[in-house]
Amino acid sequence: MGKQRILVIDDDETVTTLLQGILEWAGYEVRMACNAAEANRYLWEGAQPALIILDVMMPFLSGEKVAEIYRANEATRDIPILYVSGKPEAELQALVERTGAGGYLHKPFAAAKVVAAVQGLLG
Repeated sequence: MGKQRILVIDDDETVTTLLQGILEWAGYEVRMACNAAEANRYLWEGAQPALIILDVMMPFLSGEKVAEIYRANEATRDIPILYVSGKPEAELQALVERTGAGGYLHKPFAAAKVVAAVQGLLG
């Protein structure tokens, strides 16, 4: 069995690079996208990821809107979503409940929390 794929969507290259390093160290295959359009190219051209890590506050199309679009599409509706954001935790919890996401990581985050959250969603 190959490595589980994770798609990280965040407009901040520092965050995507950090998450890539943490997740690859933990044994996952990571694909990075800086916006929804780039993520869509990966989703429709390649193998589906086991998990999407999604920034809440991105220009043009918010993470919440991206999640709504993915939930409305049969091909992506069952992929777990883990939000990342610096928003207050109460807002993030409400967003998770509203969109059916698997959880959130509050920025700044520790590597151990990232790995634990991902393992919790992927088993």
